[in-house]
Amino acid sequence: MRGIKNIFLDLDGPLLDGKERHYFCYRTILKNFGFQPIGIDEYWENKRALLNRRDLLSLSGASEIYEEFLASWLVLIESPYALALDKVQEGAIDCLRSWKAQGMELTLVTMRKNEPALEAQLALTGLRPFLDIVMVCDHADGAQGKADAVRHIYSESSFKRNALWIGDTEADWGAAKSLGCEVVLLANGLRNEGYLKALKGSVVKSSIMSLKELYVS
Repeated sequence: MRGIKNIFLDLDGPLLDGKERHYFCYRTILKNFGFQPIGIDEYWENKRALLNRRDLLSLSGASEIYEEFLASWLVLIESPYALALDKVQEGAIDCLRSWKAQGMELTLVTMRKNEPALEAQLALTGLRPFLDIVMVCDHADGAQGKADAVRHIYSESSFKRNALWIGDTEADWGAAKSLGCEVVLLANGLRNEGYLKALKGSVVKSSIMSLKELYVS
């Protein structure tokens, strides 16, 4: 595809591998309440297959602490120690550098609550210099929140034909569809390949590294 001028990027999944952070929070909370967590690979496989949180807890007999788990999760998931566990996805920096060199505008659209912690993480991971704009949306607003954040800055005529959305969840797919721009979903993030392929009209790729030379201006 040629003619791409704007790339909208999700953070968690496409650019950052959050497996260790998510599992750390899950494991810490369960142990604090006296339950035995399942292993990291089983946890991540079930999470990526969209097993809901209550059913995930039931695998350890911990469904009774659902509300307490959720409250603790919201405190831990964006804490500095947890965020330090994230790793930059292989090839992500190279892709961003390549796209910037071609004159593309790169906009991050992520669902985070702690903006200072987000900016600190972007600086520490080396991602921030490549991002022209950073937009933060509330998880509760989902796909529509992401789309509305983009509309707040860009007119629809500026991105419909010349924009690409790169994400890894149904929220990214829904935002791109709402905006009328093309979308690529990456299968190494928060959703597995089978789930992503079931979302109509999406192109599914293995990781951001596979996109470095695919989209040029």
